[in-house]
Amino acid sequence: MAEVILKDIVKIYPYSEKAEKKKAKAQGSEVKKTNLQITKKGVVAVQNFNLTIADGEFLVLVGPSGCGKSTTLRMIAGLEDISEGELYINGNLCNAVEPKDRDIAMVFQSYALYPHMTVFKNMEYPLTILKQRIPYEFEIEYLNWRNDVLAKTREKYLGPREPSRLTKFIYRTFKKGKEIPAPKNDKPRTVPAWIAKEEEANAAKIAACQEAIKNGEKEYVAKMSKGMREYKVLKTAEMLGITEYLKRKPKALSGGQRQRVAIGRAIVRNPNVLLMDEPLSNLDAKLRNEMRTEIIKLRKKISTTFIYVTHDQVEAMTLGDRIVVMRDGFIQQIGTPQEVFDNPRNIFVSSFIGTPKMNHFDGRLEREGDKYYAVLPSGYKVELSEEKCERLLANNIESQDVTLGVRPEHIRFEENGVPGIVTVSELMGGSTHLHVQVGEHDVIVIVPNNGKHLDYSGKTVRLGFDGACVHAFALERPRKNLEFFYEDYHKKAEEE
Repeated sequence: MAEVILKDIVKIYPYSEKAEKKKAKAQGSEVKKTNLQITKKGVVAVQNFNLTIADGEFLVLVGPSGCGKSTTLRMIAGLEDISEGELYINGNLCNAVEPKDRDIAMVFQSYALYPHMTVFKNMEYPLTILKQRIPYEFEIEYLNWRNDVLAKTREKYLGPREPSRLTKFIYRTFKKGKEIPAPKNDKPRTVPAWIAKEEEANAAKIAACQEAIKNGEKEYVAKMSKGMREYKVLKTAEMLGITEYLKRKPKALSGGQRQRVAIGRAIVRNPNVLLMDEPLSNLDAKLRNEMRTEIIKLRKKISTTFIYVTHDQVEAMTLGDRIVVMRDGFIQQIGTPQEVFDNPRNIFVSSFIGTPKMNHFDGRLEREGDKYYAVLPSGYKVELSEEKCERLLANNIESQDVTLGVRPEHIRFEENGVPGIVTVSELMGGSTHLHVQVGEHDVIVIVPNNGKHLDYSGKTVRLGFDGACVHAFALERPRKNLEFFYEDYHKKAEEE
């Protein structure tokens, strides 16, 4: 495991407007517009990125396409140069360190398996080309496993003789149904001398490892032996449930099995940091759910720092200890999944995190003494919770026009609520999603079915919400949540 620190990281790609227009003209297409900042140096893909990832943490970078999350991951991996700023891995400055020397592993979106190698060879390959950190405890574990193999081999020599392979083949092929006779040569056999020699050598190695552990040593750096590599691959394959596929080649595997092999190849080295770049995006919905569960289980079995990139908010919410929401190269919010869901820092985060997305209304925030009220144009008025009022008072927020945000699951039917007409009713199984036309807004409401589905299409309903669940966003850029108005990850971050 390792702590990863990114200080003021900036990534700039060269850009020439004339060259882009010329290229687009040759291809018969238009120049794509971008929200990324274009400076004299080029296109700024990642801006002022500051983040500390704790040792053993599972961090998820999430955001729409083009927000800079994969670029950030590739800079950590060493596959992209860092234009400005500093990257520390395990306390070491790594801006100029080669990728192979950073003690990291990466799982790619496209699997990147070697098609001419078996699954075993794919997983073993990283262990053959580089020296590894070998813990003494692991070596003792391997030597004990090797002694068990030797004990089974010894039993074969001391046990009764078995028919030869040729005899078995003849009786299986030409004499089906007949009992295979016992071998005629029943002379007692002796155990080969090499078994005893290897057992003796293993005992000496175990004693040396135990002595090193007593002296406070934890690991040493060396190339793994063939037997150690075999044990490591078998152990990893068993953890991922792919032992039966070790002799197959990638073309004979399904998408989910290939992804397990790619993950196995990455973790077999016990890297300090494991990077995963949208590893589930090529899988169908069912396999994504299964692999998401597998990654959660895997995280509990191995001790390493995970950095995971995805555009799927469901993966971000279910996998991460913390998530980093990005947009146009800027960090929008950092927090636990529950914090980001309950307290979005701006209107972009409120729309991006949550399915269906948060509903937004034109409204007004009214201050009356130490209390605040959310007021809709229809006259509907609700008092905000004590906790929200305390945060707004701390920021000295006055009465003003705002955009009010309420999540679909927090809207309820209310007699004195805002009237609206249900235009679409979507049955989702345990709940129904209603699209309600309220003035010019399409409001989504989640209604639990409780075992009985009612079709609300075309009906008029009245909607309300609780003061603990409403958020007030400023109208001016960046459109922040007024409860956290002075909390800023990047002062230059702006939103549309």
